[in-house]
Amino acid sequence: MAKKELKDVDFEIIWEDQPAGLWQRFLSKIHLNFTYYQITKDELIIKTGFFKQETNTIELYLLKDPDMTISLYQRILGIGTIEVTVDTHSETTEGNHYKKYIKNVRNAEKVRKILRDAIEADVMERKITYFDKV
Repeated sequence: MAKKELKDVDFEIIWEDQPAGLWQRFLSKIHLNFTYYQITKDELIIKTGFFKQETNTIELYLLKDPDMTISLYQRILGIGTIEVTVDTHSETTEGNHYKKYIKNVRNAEKVRKILRDAIEADVMERKITYFDKV
């Protein structure tokens, strides 16, 4: 009986980068920055850790309101932080949403737009309709 070969999962990465604050830049230079951010057509992926590696994936259709903040320190370095609200659609949790941060990314304004467009495309592809509570 022949073994089945596992093929690499093929997914299109729209954007990927690492945090780029002063400390993160230093760690990247010595190859010790182990945080990676990726946006695919379906997911936001945040990979962290050296000894214990964790991959946190969030489906794009669960994300709402990508906002951006840039402190004075970040403006000097040309970076920013993107904040998105994750809607869990769960009635069991306290408040059915939480915040996720993509910290210290280069060209934060462009990345926020890329993320917003990817979220919109995913929602349209899945034909999801949202209703506001009154």
